[in-house]
Amino acid sequence: MTTKLAAPVLTVALAGAFAAAGPDAAPPPRENPRFPAGHKLEGLPRSDAPVPTYSCDPGHWLNELHALLFTQTLVAEEVGGRLPAERAGRSDAEFFKKGWQFEKRKGTDADRTAFGGDVRVPAVIAVDADRRKRLLAALDRVSTAEKVAAVPELADPLARLLVQWDVAALWWRLEADRKWKLDDPELLTAMAQAVRALAQPRKTLEGLPAGTSDLLAQFAGRDAPKTAAEPYLPPALLKPAEKSGWVEVDRKASKLFRGDVALRASKVYLDAGGRDKSVKLVESVGRVVRPDVPPGAEVALVMTLLGFDPELNPVATPVVDEVRVRRLTGPFRLAPDNPTSSKDGVDHWIYFRSRPGSVLGGEAFRFLPDTTQGLFLEYGSAKHTTFAGQCALCHRTDVNTPTLPMGVSVLNPNAKPKVADDPAARSRVTEEEAKPVGERLRARLGP
Repeated sequence: MTTKLAAPVLTVALAGAFAAAGPDAAPPPRENPRFPAGHKLEGLPRSDAPVPTYSCDPGHWLNELHALLFTQTLVAEEVGGRLPAERAGRSDAEFFKKGWQFEKRKGTDADRTAFGGDVRVPAVIAVDADRRKRLLAALDRVSTAEKVAAVPELADPLARLLVQWDVAALWWRLEADRKWKLDDPELLTAMAQAVRALAQPRKTLEGLPAGTSDLLAQFAGRDAPKTAAEPYLPPALLKPAEKSGWVEVDRKASKLFRGDVALRASKVYLDAGGRDKSVKLVESVGRVVRPDVPPGAEVALVMTLLGFDPELNPVATPVVDEVRVRRLTGPFRLAPDNPTSSKDGVDHWIYFRSRPGSVLGGEAFRFLPDTTQGLFLEYGSAKHTTFAGQCALCHRTDVNTPTLPMGVSVLNPNAKPKVADDPAARSRVTEEEAKPVGERLRARLGP
């Protein structure tokens, strides 16, 4: 049995002027387009204007396309109480009481700000006349395979996949989401045409580098930090199973992580203190009322991108897009001075693939402290909060129930978890789940 993740060294193709500078040239300096740690809007984009994402030239149309697809200034439907501005005037003791995770209010005009950028899902929920006009113009540049082939920045298969995914992610929301569905056949068809024009053969997509070696080089080998504000990546997580205590846990994926929702494949790994203990813990699910999850246990979610081949069949690529690590650190009591993310014993560390780092040179991944803010659209509403606030809704130790032991959702008996015996199984399941997406693309494009 093996749970090995493909981890070839990521070969970065350098676009534009940087490519011309030669292989030994340092990556061009890029201003951080997000508000820094400690800012009242930490992690959010400074504006909804294009920034160097797929080209070093901020004014390049590919950068504008990404901004149009992923970044929007709006009023969040909900504003979480964990945000610094919401907690102003209240001490930790006044705020961190049982149920603090659920504090929120409706958004008002005073909450209008920019969301999105180089993040996990597009922040766009509406398309006005100006955005529509600019989207149609940018999409026309990638409307056929011939036009795509003529774009130097898209010669790199990884860049081409990333742009395809960016278009597909927003298209799928506007095409199929009941809440944000858009009645605009012309725009939806233009987006579908771009997805098809950016398609690559299955062999190419499956041969793309995972990027795990880059992730390990950036973050592994550090001692476990005292808080989740500092990076932590278990060094054995992405290594072959025989050299690791981690086991892959196959399961029935929740709706949030299905291929036809996330457009990504997701693998879950567990380390309960060594391989034998991990296997025993997984096998205990369904045999006991509530599995006994030991202190120090760690769970990881590794998400990889779906691409589409020229026939618009979904292809699960090895390209790692996001990694989440969660640990039962303790102490397991709710307290305002508890240093953990959940304030009752659970820590988490999150890593996103960086588009400019992957395409233009530099670090391929970035770490998100738990104080980072975002717009959490995939949970059903456009909610503005921090990662600590959002994750603690489910992953906390006071949720120690038979279906969510110590907040570890993969050990829910309804998910039917088992130790995976085929590392390729999750990719096949994800592609099967995502078939309706390909069918809808073909239906949108017509004969």
